[in-house]
Amino acid sequence: MYGDHRPKTILLTCLGDDNQFHLTGAAHILNTVASFGSSGGLGEAAAWLCLREDIHVSLVSQKPLRTNLESFHHSDIFLRNDDFAWAARMVFLLAKVLGCAFNQVSSPEFTALQNIAQEVEDWNTRKPPSFHPLRVLPRGKDVSRRFPEVWMLLPVHVVGVQYYHIAKIVLAFSCSPSPSLAYESFKNSRNIEKTIRHHLFMVLGLAKSNPKAENTLFTARHSLVAWGWVIRHRLDQEAAEILLREMWTRTGWDVTASIQSLREQWADEEDTDS
Repeated sequence: MYGDHRPKTILLTCLGDDNQFHLTGAAHILNTVASFGSSGGLGEAAAWLCLREDIHVSLVSQKPLRTNLESFHHSDIFLRNDDFAWAARMVFLLAKVLGCAFNQVSSPEFTALQNIAQEVEDWNTRKPPSFHPLRVLPRGKDVSRRFPEVWMLLPVHVVGVQYYHIAKIVLAFSCSPSPSLAYESFKNSRNIEKTIRHHLFMVLGLAKSNPKAENTLFTARHSLVAWGWVIRHRLDQEAAEILLREMWTRTGWDVTASIQSLREQWADEEDTDS
């Protein structure tokens, strides 16, 4: 009925610069036409692309998604068993996590978050063998080895596993009940920070280890902007800056502001600890 014009418009909008106004307009169109997320063809491809962009903005801003996830419920990715469908399901699960964790209307419901957390872990347990790393090398002491090396078969596998680790970060922040005792609260916060740092290093390591999955560098950058403050060791901080500069070289994305923001976060943490 609408021809190809609206899906192409959405696709071009989402491929533009990182402008939240553009994304707001695209999300409004997607939410108006409820079938886009499950219509197949270019329309559905554009919907998934915009959802990923919406996820990136939500991660950095710590604000709710603009996209209505209901439009994706009838997509055939929930019925198919190929690797692209499995990766898309993880994208959708992360969107559900963000929608619940960053809900500004009401505080996150602990039971709902636990249920989504179980869905995320079920994905990880049941994912096809093709999503298992070809090779994993643990972190080393040298600045060039501060993030684990995780070699994956194809970019689609990198995306799925990277989004899994991001979901675990958000859930670590959101799913922890607040202990009443001060010491228990402090100990719990340290454990949460350690968990977040582990998954953040996996996000960064996946991006660094798989150069063909160039889009994962942007996800790594967004994750650093959101949670880079948990990186406390100086060599880890240097490695993060090196990764961002490599991203600049490979993609042309200016990371000067990101590096400056990280340095300010790290300086604030040093002042707090001293």
